Amino acid sequence: MKDFFLALRSCFGFLSTIRVGNSINGIDALMRHIYLFTVGGAVIGVIAGGIGYATSLYFKPAVTAFITLAVLYYLTGINHLDGLADVGDGIIVQGDSRRKIKVMKDVATGAGGVFFVTLALIGTYAAIFAVSQTNHILPAIIVGEVCAKHGMLTTSFKAKKIHEGLGSMNIDSTTSIKYLISLAITLAICTTLYHIYGIVAIIISSIAAITVRSVANKHFGGVNGDVIGATNEVARIAALFTLGGVTSWTLL
Repeated sequence: MKDFFLALRSCFGFLSTIRVGNSINGIDALMRHIYLFTVGGAVIGVIAGGIGYATSLYFKPAVTAFITLAVLYYLTGINHLDGLADVGDGIIVQGDSRRKIKVMKDVATGAGGVFFVTLALIGTYAAIFAVSQTNHILPAIIVGEVCAKHGMLTTSFKAKKIHEGLGSMNIDSTTSIKYLISLAITLAICTTLYHIYGIVAIIISSIAAITVRSVANKHFGGVNGDVIGATNEVARIAALFTLGGVTSWTLL
């Protein structure tokens, strides 16, 4: 039980900017309970979505979406966005997988990275704007974050590692049992908040995660931490756009 709560505390330090005093032991514990990613996503979603909902009471959807987006990245940091930028640079460059990996690991951000990040920010803003036009912004942000974190595990599950690092730790830790636990938690949260549409959001975000993994396999020959981080951004957008298409209806 002590190991579980250590993992839970470390989850917030790993996935967010919340200061909880991370340690190597804490990260190891989190990897043993990697399904807690979805729980961390839910908490982040409650905070960001709650602020978004409060903002929507006083401001128009365009302002609400901007503030919610800013809060979301304030809470989660830009590590995953940076991963997307690195993946974008690697995809755009010409050459074999070895050259693409070298470019992906380069600290400098190129045109590909800028393009992918810009597209992701516009996509996230547009998706939040869609759900902020109704009073469903709170549950939508929660579901979006939960699907994003489960998407990271979807990409990690039985993936081929490019090299050792945090990404390989995620891959090694995402066993069949832990993945199923993550899926169960994700289903419980998403169906509670959105019923059948929650399941649709899970399916669409999972397809997005599998697509990211497929693209990574094609260009890099496998998956690393940058690819997993990029999945977080892509899966979130996929889930929010899915919900944005149904938030004009009442929750079932």
